[in-house]
Order: sequence, then C-alpha cells, then structure tokens
Amino acid sequence: MNFWILITVITLIIGVVAFYPLLKQRQQLSSQKRDNLNKAFYFDRLKEVEREVDEGVIEDKEQTTLELQQSLLDDIPEQQAKKVVEAKSHLGKIWFIALILCIGGISAGIYWNVGSWFSGTMLEMSHKKLDYFYERIKTEETDPLSEQELNQFAMALRVELQNNPQDDKSWFMLGQVGMALDNGQLALDSFAKASNLKPENTQYKLRHAEILLFSEDPKDKSQGEQLLKEVIRVDHTNTNALSLLAFRAFEQEDYKMAAMTWGMMLKLMPEDDPRRETIERSIQSALSMIKTDNKENQK
Repeated sequence: MNFWILITVITLIIGVVAFYPLLKQRQQLSSQKRDNLNKAFYFDRLKEVEREVDEGVIEDKEQTTLELQQSLLDDIPEQQAKKVVEAKSHLGKIWFIALILCIGGISAGIYWNVGSWFSGTMLEMSHKKLDYFYERIKTEETDPLSEQELNQFAMALRVELQNNPQDDKSWFMLGQVGMALDNGQLALDSFAKASNLKPENTQYKLRHAEILLFSEDPKDKSQGEQLLKEVIRVDHTNTNALSLLAFRAFEQEDYKMAAMTWGMMLKLMPEDDPRRETIERSIQSALSMIKTDNKENQK
C-alpha cells in the first residue's frame, strides 16, 4: 500500500513540474489598459492632425478625424479576446489532467509488466527447482554448489517457507545455506526458528548454539552456552556439544573445565577417530595454561 502511495505522490510531483505551464493563462493586457493606450494614441494623433492642418499638410480635417475614430473603435475586440483566453485556459487544464493520468498509467503498467512480473517469475522458477537443489546437495562434498546456486536455493526455501512457515526442516536447511553464504544473520534467524518449532531436536539446538557462540555479543555467547548445556543434559555423549563447550570454557580462561571436557570427549571417541590427536593437543594446551597461572599466582 505504501508503495502505491509513493508512486502516486511522485507522479503528481513530476506532472506539476513538467506540465504546470499548461495551467497558467497568458499574460495579456486588460481591456481598461488597452482602452487607455488607444485613447492616449487617439488624442496624440488628433493634436498632430490639428498641427498638420495649420501647416497646410492636411486639407480635410473632418475626414481625417473620422478615420482616427473608426480606427479606435476597431481596435477594441473585448469580448472576443476574453473568450479566447477562457478557451485556452480550459483546454490547458484538460491537457494537464490527461497527461497526469497518462504518466500514472504508463508507470503502473511498466511496473506491473516488468518489476512485479519479473520478480514473481524469478521466485516461481527458483521454487520449482527446490527438489533439484535437495538432490544437488547430496553431492556437495565432491561437487560443491556455486554461490549463485546457493542464492537460488535460499530463494526457493524462502518461497517454500512463505507457504509452509511451520516447516522446521526447511528452516534448518535455510540456516545451513546461510552459513554456506557466510550470512550469519540468516543462519542465526533460521536455526532459531527451527529450534523454536522443534525444541526437542538437539541437532537444531546445537547449530543454533554454535552460531550464538560465534557472535561478538556476550549475551549471545551466554545464550549459546546455555543451549549447549541443555543438549548435554539430554545427550551427555554428544561430542559436538562437548567440543563447543570446551572451547567456550577455554575462551573464558577456565582451563580446568576445558581440559576436563576434552577428556570426556576422548573417553567417548573410538581409538581410530582422527579427531583424537587434535583433542589431545588441546588438553595439553589447557594443562600448560593451568601451570602458567599457578606459577603467576605463587609469585
């Protein structure tokens, strides 16, 4: 609604600026002023005639005077001039209104046929490819989606969610696409929506917590930490949640808690897990920081 109000206002402004001269009446001499000029000219000419008669230039004074009087009467087309001015003024107003309506119609037509139609067509085409994108991500490891494909995937998911706003799986997928596009706000909002729709889903909650921990806002980090603890209360063997919680403790310089949490992860991980080496180095780093802090405290 606001869009159409804005278009109407802009159209009126353009019309007034461009076609305002059509509303203006031509500046013409009033009948009284014209009469005064004619009379002044008549009397000046009459004096010249008398002087020329005295000098013998004009022989018939009466005939010349009559001709001057007739010329004065012929030069006062008062009613005709008034009608011409009124007709031009009326015609100018008609043209002004017609041109304003024409500009408004053309602008609306162009938007309807180009802007709205084009946007609607692009959204519809992207939405039809939603199944294709779901199949496409199955080969993401060997054949990653391009940035253009990711943007189209996100657009298709948005259209789907407009039709099915309670679809938690689509919200979660939109969050995954947001992360792939480095769009943190899109990922955060989408994971939060999915988690709110299915609060018992630990995967949704875990991804939501991960995004919050990446935030620079301490409140977001604190909220993310609480979500991780909720996940661990439900599933104490969730190594992903334990890993994030350990890094959070290390970030807060709680090295003892970080080392303990990583230690719990090692007990849960199989011996051939490739992540074990990284976890062991992290534990050594935390223990080293604990020793450093103890030495400083002893000083």
